[in-house]
Order: sequence, then structure tokens, then C-alpha cells
Amino acid sequence: MDSVKTDEDTSMTELIQDLDRLKLLVAFDAILVEGTLARAAGKLGKTPSAMSRILRQLREHYGQELFERTGKGMVPTAFAENLRPRIRALVAEANSLLLPECDSKPVRDSLLSQPPLALNQWRQPDRGPGATDIAQRIAVMNKNPEASLRFASYIATIGNTAGQTRPLNAAEADDAFTILLSGQPADVQIGAFLIALQSRGLTEQELVGFTRAARRHSHLDDPGTGPFDLDWPAYLSPRTQGAPLFIHAARLVARAGYRVLMHGPHNSVVHRAFDYAQLPVLTKPEAEHADDNHGILAYLPIENFAPDLRKLHWLYPLFMMPNATQYVSALLNPGAAPATLAGIRGSDRPKLQLEAAKELGWDRFAVLLGHRDAAQIVPHRSQALFVLRDGEVTQNRLFGPASNGNANPETNDNFSRLEKWQAIWDGSVTHPDATAAIIETAAVALNLLSISATPMDHSRAEAAELWANRRK
Repeated sequence: MDSVKTDEDTSMTELIQDLDRLKLLVAFDAILVEGTLARAAGKLGKTPSAMSRILRQLREHYGQELFERTGKGMVPTAFAENLRPRIRALVAEANSLLLPECDSKPVRDSLLSQPPLALNQWRQPDRGPGATDIAQRIAVMNKNPEASLRFASYIATIGNTAGQTRPLNAAEADDAFTILLSGQPADVQIGAFLIALQSRGLTEQELVGFTRAARRHSHLDDPGTGPFDLDWPAYLSPRTQGAPLFIHAARLVARAGYRVLMHGPHNSVVHRAFDYAQLPVLTKPEAEHADDNHGILAYLPIENFAPDLRKLHWLYPLFMMPNATQYVSALLNPGAAPATLAGIRGSDRPKLQLEAAKELGWDRFAVLLGHRDAAQIVPHRSQALFVLRDGEVTQNRLFGPASNGNANPETNDNFSRLEKWQAIWDGSVTHPDATAAIIETAAVALNLLSISATPMDHSRAEAAELWANRRK
């Protein structure tokens, strides 16, 4: 005889399911706090494989990715970061109810505004304040009208030990970078803040906040409202070798009738190349040399529109490593163009800038993952291209073309780097690999600028024709 399931049985089943889901949230909280599956497993007395299964269940439940795996740990997505305060509040309140020595006073209200940085643990009186105490003190400092004290709280928030830290949200990051650009923090604070970010890794919400602050500080207009069609950031590492072939690609795009603005440091190899080729170098982001029928390629040194941000670039030789300003610079778009083509060297989070651009509400933004901090195709290499267009993100794999020409191109050992670079454009030096890279890079830019998603083969054909007719 079949058993009949009563309402009481159904309620008990639902209760058990609810408890199981609560366990998932506790594990979710542990991963958010600790930053790695191994540390989270240790906190909860589980194995890393068990935590992996739990993470898979969470991903299936929410229907989207919650973390990105990087060399520095598990970086939460924007969706996960938005859930952090509520999950942390839930777990902390549960701990306060279950641990008899905890203060019985509800902590929910303060948690929702400023969540604790670490899991609640037993605390001995002679070992100083606990995680909740520290977090609440930082929360008070975050509201301090004194900018230097607020900045100190942001350093403490991002720079503490594992399990005692969390990323800044977009509003906090905006405030922190606004203070940073104002020049108010002490030098040691600036160094501590930037190194903490670099060591842990920048998050999407932090980059969004930093970008808003930097663009507001520099009085830059919204993308799509300016005189240029394509924004092409070029912030090359001082150690970058090789000729900037991407400039020739941008010259082809300009010949197609588009107005292209590159920006980067004063007296960089890109700036010197513009001077050498007698291309326009601007003092302000205005397409004053262009008209409705012809395109233009111009260069704008960052010193001319964001000098305070440029000062943070100068810390590179003191740290011997890049800092967060490199990522922010690629999102400045001083010409307020509707499209940006950025490049980034090998990164464990290649879509970081793209996701930030999406969060900022921008329509067209592309990131070419390569071997330099400007968009350029590299021959014989496989590169990922991430494109944001009308709110949708796509990923393509491009293979740097291998030319069919002379394997040993014509060269002149007496040429300087820029002389050889210009000679390729003039045609006095034949370099098939360089030519193939220029055409493919131009095709990527032309494809991004197309109103609809034009097939890449059409863009390649257009770029090849522009190259063939470049001197006419």
C-alpha cells in the first residue's frame, strides 16, 4: 500500500531543504571572507573538494558565476559582492545566537552597512579585539569627515591579513580614489594602498569606483558625446620592446574616415612616434584638425588632461611593478568616443576592464589580450578578444597571421626603431609579418566601429585595401 505524504511530512522536507540552503550560504560566506577554497574549507572543517562541490551547487542555484579563479585566489564577481553584506549579516547573527559568550545584542543593522571582515571566532580577552570589533571600528572611520582618516580605513579594509580583508565596493572605491587624487594622503598611505591592491588584485567594483573618480576629477565627458569615434589607450610599460605597429593600424582606421584619439604618457615611444611621423599631438581632447569628410589620428598626453593621475604612474620605478592606475587609464576615454579599443598584457583577469565598462553603462568596449598595454595583434600568436557591444559580451580567439612573404624581411641595421617603423609605412622596408599584424589590428578596430556586428572577414578585406592604398 502506497504511503500518503502528509502536510507535516512536506513541511519537514521543506525545512530540511531550507537548512541545507542555509549551509550553502555559510560556505558562501567563508569563501567570500577567506578568498580561497582551501582556507574556507579549513575554517569550516571540510575538504577543498567538498567546498568545490558546494561552490558548484551555489553556482547552479544562482544561475551565474560567483567567483573568478586567479593566481591570487577566488575573486568574487559583482553579483557575489552585492550579496556579501546580507550573507555576512546572516552568518554573524547566527554565530551571535549560537555562541554563548558572544554579545547577545543584535548586530544586523551595522552589518548591513559595513559587514565584518572575517568569520566570528572565539576570542580570548588577552588577544585583542575580534574581527567584528575591528570591522565596526573601520565602519566608524569610513564615515569620518576627515579624508585622511577615511583613507586609512580603506587601507585597513583591503590590506589586512587573509580572512581579515575584503574589497571596496564601488562607492568606497570612488571616495578612496577621489581622496588619492586630491593629494591629501601621506606618501606612505599612497604606497600602502596601491601595493595592497596590487598584491590582492583589483576587483570590478573597485575599478568602477576608481574610474568614476578619475574621470570626474579630470572633468571628462561621457563616452559618445565627444568629437572622436574611437578611443585607443596606449600606456606601454617602460620595458616594452618593439615598434608600435598599432599606430600604423590606427592610421588605416583614420584613412577610413574615423576620428581616432590615442592617449598615453608624454615622451613615451608612442608620443615620439607621432612626432617623428608628424602626426597631430594635442594639448586638449578636441578634434580640431578634422572635418566631416575626413578622419584623423591624434595623440593626447595624459599630462594634458589628467596630471594628478599621471603622478601615480611615476611610482612605477619605485615599486618596479604596475599599479591600479594602469587599469584606470585605459578607461579614461578623454575624447568621449563611443568605442574604446584597449590592450592588456597577459592577465589572470582579462575581462576586468570590460566588465567595469559594462557596469559603467558603456556601449562598445573591446580588450585585446596580448603582449603589450595597447591593442595590437602579434604575428604567430593566439590572442583573446573580448568585446562589449550593446550590453552583450562576446569572446573570440584570434590567431596572429603568419605572412606568406619573405621570411627574412628587408632590413637596414643602421635604422633606428622609429626609422624602421616609419619605413614600413612608407614601403621602403618590406616586413611581411609586420604588415600582416597591422592589417589584422586595423580589422579589429574597424569591426568594433561598425554599427552592427560585421563579419571579421569583411573588416580584414577593408583593412587590406586601406593598406594597399595608404600612400595614394
